[in-house]
Amino acid sequence: MSNPFFLWQEVANCLPISLAILDPEGTIRFVNDTWIRTAVNYGLSPLWDRPGMNVMQHFSDPTTHYSKPYIPEMMARLQKVLDGTLPSFSTEMQPCTTSNRWYRLEAVPLLQAGTSGLSGLMLLYSDISSYKETEAALRKSVSQAGTLHGLLPICAVCKKIKDERNHWLSIEEYLKARTCADFTHDICPDCIRSHYPQYSRILDSNDS
Repeated sequence: MSNPFFLWQEVANCLPISLAILDPEGTIRFVNDTWIRTAVNYGLSPLWDRPGMNVMQHFSDPTTHYSKPYIPEMMARLQKVLDGTLPSFSTEMQPCTTSNRWYRLEAVPLLQAGTSGLSGLMLLYSDISSYKETEAALRKSVSQAGTLHGLLPICAVCKKIKDERNHWLSIEEYLKARTCADFTHDICPDCIRSHYPQYSRILDSNDS
């Protein structure tokens, strides 16, 4: 019969997501093959991708020169998960400024069977660049929704606009069908003076 531990390792090594197991003190006890490959790609190996290194001490050491602004907050939240004061933790990061690759780090506590005691911490590190690209495209689409582009054929006399089906629509109809705008009506000062001259003196008094 296969050893359950080694079977578990084989399964973990097949995952496309980087996985590391930490003990309650923050020391790495296991990493899968994807975690090692990711560390090598970032030039971090063999500093922090092998069992036996304490992640909390490593990132808290000022001599490691981690200048990313999210590092202190990330480590504080990881410590809270280890302390049991935070149920889990997830954050998105862009570790390399010369690349548009984005990653998500998730910390999930490992509880002792039948108790509420913490036996360790599981770190999951995954590439979410494709999701961030989709998110950026959606944000751009949303920001452009309701924005008109190109040349609009407008009548020089009545100011109606011709749509793509060659129908002439009022400006209100055209814009309401293609944007998020709605309309309320008012009268500009020039039209008041032209069409309602009896009220123009009120405007003149306000101007003065």
